[in-house]
Amino acid sequence: MKEKNIIVLLSGGMDSATLLWLAKEKFEDIYAISFFYGQKHSIELEYAKELARMVNVKQHFIVEIPHLKQLGKNALTDDSLEIPSESYPDEPPITTVPMRNLTFLSIAAAFADVYEIENIGIGIHSLDSPYPDCRAEFASATEAAINSSSVMVAKKKNRIKIYTPFLGMSKVDIAKLGKQLGVPFEKTYSCYKGTNPPCGECATCIQREEALKSIGLR
Repeated sequence: MKEKNIIVLLSGGMDSATLLWLAKEKFEDIYAISFFYGQKHSIELEYAKELARMVNVKQHFIVEIPHLKQLGKNALTDDSLEIPSESYPDEPPITTVPMRNLTFLSIAAAFADVYEIENIGIGIHSLDSPYPDCRAEFASATEAAINSSSVMVAKKKNRIKIYTPFLGMSKVDIAKLGKQLGVPFEKTYSCYKGTNPPCGECATCIQREEALKSIGLR
């Protein structure tokens, strides 16, 4: 039996696309939300729009977050810093945008409040990412904060769940699941440099190539 509804954080990459296709299997009504925050790879939003259209979501929200661009000192939004051509290091990389997922989830929670959506989906996976906001403790703490400040929860006495089905999974695991679900990986985009075609050298490109190779795709 499907659950009622969910709003999926949709970047346009292979993880969020797989999450969107999984949501199609698990939930009756699907909303999507994407963000423009001055990222160098804003081309991903065009892919997000197409993926949302393919799944026929009830509504696709695109939100601008200008203050993340103003922060600087991270390679995703600071034009003076280069995106590294290397795999992820063991510590938070230079592509870490401070509080990005916390900001995304808090905004998604506001839409959940208004549209009475009971689940917020985010495709974080902790095993192969050094980002602090891709960990189980982050998701559980954020869920607690959202529920303590939600108008809908206060009125209906229910809870909003942060849906994180990929925690504990690797990129290869996600690729395998996506293949089973029929995700059109050719319509996803994962390059942090934002080039067309993708650079093939940044950490996200490297992860993507290894994962897709594991399931027999280029």
